[in-house]
Formats: sequence, structure tokens, C-alpha cells
Amino acid sequence: MKSVKRHGFTKEEVVRRGREIYEREIRAKVEPEHDGEFLVVDVTTGSYEVGESDVAVSDHALQKNPDAVLYLMRVGRPAAYRMGAGLTPTAARSQY
Repeated sequence: MKSVKRHGFTKEEVVRRGREIYEREIRAKVEPEHDGEFLVVDVTTGSYEVGESDVAVSDHALQKNPDAVLYLMRVGRPAAYRMGAGLTPTAARSQY
């Protein structure tokens, strides 16, 4: 399946550039003070927003640059969101 481009970037390019910018320019500034908070990186400018709400940080970034291409993540986490209930099979059985 071919990846669709948005403002000249494929989804894979947005992820790669977002992670690169975060690691190179942002990480040392935001960890550990903002651990677990949402962070968006505008991969076109390198600017970022950090806060408690994914919607709020995205909206603020888009107010600054309506043409922004955003990469959303959670500070100190491997993913912005977690799937499932978060219980291990042992923990789930012990609740009954």
C-alpha cells in the first residue's frame, strides 16, 4: 500500500522527522519535568508544544502555524496511547 503524502510528507517521514527532532533538540528540555504529558512537534519548523491534553497542544501548534505537519507523542513513553485495559492475565484473574 502506498503512503499518502500530506504537505509533501508521507506518514513514515513525519514519524522519522518528529522522532529525530525530539531526540536532537527537545528531549533534554522536557524530560523529566513533563513525563507522561503530550507533545507535538511541527516537523516543518521544529517548534513544539507540551501539555496535559493532546487536543490542546495540537490546537495551539496549529494556531501558531495552520499549515503545520504534526507528530504527536507522549514524553517518556514509547507511544502516545495504550491499547487495551492494561491488565495482565494474572491481574485480570485476581479481580474475580
